[in-house]
Amino acid sequence: MYCVQCGKKINEEALFCSFCGAKQRQKNIGESKDIEVTEEKGNKVDTSEGNNENELSSSVAEDGQNSVEESTQIEDETNSVGKETENISGEKANDKTKSSDKEEKNSNWGSWRSLLGPIYYFQEGLWKKGLLILSAVLLASSILISLFPQLSVLWTFLIVYATTFEYTSSKDIERKKQDNETMWKELPPLFNKDTVAIVAIVVSVLVLIISSENAGKSQLEESAEPVVTEVLQDNYGLDYTCNDVNITKEYENNNYRAAATLDDNSVIHVNIETYSGDRGNFNVQVPYEEAYLL
Repeated sequence: MYCVQCGKKINEEALFCSFCGAKQRQKNIGESKDIEVTEEKGNKVDTSEGNNENELSSSVAEDGQNSVEESTQIEDETNSVGKETENISGEKANDKTKSSDKEEKNSNWGSWRSLLGPIYYFQEGLWKKGLLILSAVLLASSILISLFPQLSVLWTFLIVYATTFEYTSSKDIERKKQDNETMWKELPPLFNKDTVAIVAIVVSVLVLIISSENAGKSQLEESAEPVVTEVLQDNYGLDYTCNDVNITKEYENNNYRAAATLDDNSVIHVNIETYSGDRGNFNVQVPYEEAYLL
């Protein structure tokens, strides 16, 4: 240690200089040391506080970054949900559009059901119903033709066919949509078999053919009555009127043998020939031996 007055080296614990007697500042030096120590501690405290502040700032920054990341993630999820919602809405819209298109197509297709009845039923997966209805149409036409032989076979069938399918097709399609019904519940389960529908259509076609043949014969018989009367009166000079003609035998090449009943209940046999299978265009022949007997 050195004297604060003369600058000579003295004992470190001396209060006064041994050379000039000046009072030394040991206390001040201690205080300065204390101050320095305190300042050092303060710096350390400040440093630690600064570190804490830095840590807090870092933590706040990290929290902020995490918040930003969470916000970004939430926004991404929201956008994803929004896109999914848009996709679902788009799919629903597409489904509605497809459904509308299908309904419109079915509506347009349904306008043809009266003419394309069985095909309409096939298209809707109700082919057994379609065949059974067609069988009923054929049988109904056969009955009408048998009762009224003068009716046209073709027109009778078309009228019954169009009327039936126009009514039944809309009802059956509606029942399928509501109850998924493919066969009428009112009928026995037997009618739901494939073979029954096929047999029914085959039998009904045969019945219609037979009925048409019989109706054609009946119409030919009815048309032949006035012709027999005309032949007897004009060709043979006989005053007879034909009241009934009944075909008894059918030959090849559209030739028939018939029994003609006259107004006096006498019966003669006549020959009838049609041209090219057309019963509306025919010729009646009364054999001489039959007229001679009258």
